[in-house]
Amino acid sequence: MDCLHKSLNILLRGMMVIMAASPPSHAGGFSLYTESSIVALGNYAAGISAEAADASIGWYNPAGLLLLDKQQVVVGGVVVEPNATLTGTTRYTTKNVLEPNGNPYIYTDSFTALQGGDQGFVPLFHYALPLSDRAAFGFSVVAPFGLSTNYPVTSAVRYAGTLSKFETIDLTPEFAGKITDHLLVGLGLDLQYARVKYNGVIGSPALEQSVDLPVTALDSQSNNSGDSFGVGFHSGFMLLFNEKHSRIGFNYQSEVVHQFDGRSLLVGPLADPTLNVFIPDEADGSLRFTSNQLYTGDIKLPSIMTLSGYQDINNKWALLGSIVYTGWSSFTSIALNNIAVGLPDGDGNISQRMANVITPQNYRDTWRFALGLNYHVMQDWLMRFGGGYDQTPTIDANRDIRLPDTDRWALSIGTHYQLFKNLGLDAGYTYLFANQRAAINKTTPIGSFDEFNVNATGKVNAQLAGLQVVWTIDGERPMK
Repeated sequence: MDCLHKSLNILLRGMMVIMAASPPSHAGGFSLYTESSIVALGNYAAGISAEAADASIGWYNPAGLLLLDKQQVVVGGVVVEPNATLTGTTRYTTKNVLEPNGNPYIYTDSFTALQGGDQGFVPLFHYALPLSDRAAFGFSVVAPFGLSTNYPVTSAVRYAGTLSKFETIDLTPEFAGKITDHLLVGLGLDLQYARVKYNGVIGSPALEQSVDLPVTALDSQSNNSGDSFGVGFHSGFMLLFNEKHSRIGFNYQSEVVHQFDGRSLLVGPLADPTLNVFIPDEADGSLRFTSNQLYTGDIKLPSIMTLSGYQDINNKWALLGSIVYTGWSSFTSIALNNIAVGLPDGDGNISQRMANVITPQNYRDTWRFALGLNYHVMQDWLMRFGGGYDQTPTIDANRDIRLPDTDRWALSIGTHYQLFKNLGLDAGYTYLFANQRAAINKTTPIGSFDEFNVNATGKVNAQLAGLQVVWTIDGERPMK
């Protein structure tokens, strides 16, 4: 009973640490694949489903929990420092409803080195408990997906988006079983909570400019937020050869479906029911119009398949590699229903109502490749090296400022040092960079009479640095 009570206390404390931590953030994509373990961060997840360096193997391949012969806790986090700078032009077009054959109203703007990256922190927690020589239990609390980009509400791109924030927390119990001396299997249940913020500005700069009024006269903030709970699983197997010096691991993480419910808030002149768009100076810009019926269509987070290999070359060096396939094609669109908006009639009078907006995404499936080396400097000190290539899921036709992504390369370095008999420390660093600029040329319809185009290129890179503490209970941490 004491052992069980101790284990439950460890799990609950770990969950409290995760829940109190800052939300994840990543400017170059929203799959936080390496951020669930500092081991993965230190070699770009090369060999991550086969190495079983610590309790984080329960997330990357639960079968590997059987390679840990002591109870273990891993607690840490990753700081993400993204850089997403955009340069280009915008064009807001409004149809001339008074003169059907007349030219539309057009407002253009430009921007240079507009920064949208938002720094963040991604926490992690893992626990492993051997049950016997043929069974093991694990528990992980991770943030598998996250995104945060943030552009000023006064920027030239404000009508395409300002704040985009997507956060997930995954609580997953895991079990592993030994089939033979050469085959291990594992299964985890993913209990995933997610929340989203999807903000922007609604206005009519082209129309206001045409009647010699300030282009920002109607600008109103549209703040939309919601949360969801979804269930999935991950399962894997591991093949052991050459007295465990050669290992092959495979892990499958299932698709998780979310449908967000929440609130839409419109703040500004367009929330004033007495407003006429031709005399906006009389509007009350402090008014609010709220929809508590906001919901989305199905948001399908992708399945992920990982094939990894691990090979001890000698007592100093080990070679690691991974191939990762992500089923991003499940993410086809973002449908926001019952957004709070203010829309004009033919006389320019504003009425507040709820509207539906669908933003196509049409992501493509992607490949990730990683190769790494481990070097034992001495008995208590291990160095990690790695790098790889990761495809963007975005396509040219639908890429937008909320995710100015492109294919990227990575260079990683990490280390493990055994501070004390039962306590080790891992550190890792990854630099993500692109060999080409992200290209954006997207036109978004706004109601029946307006559209907004962003034509830009972006420089995207990121630095990730993390630390974790590895506590091996009642024994030394095994160095695999």
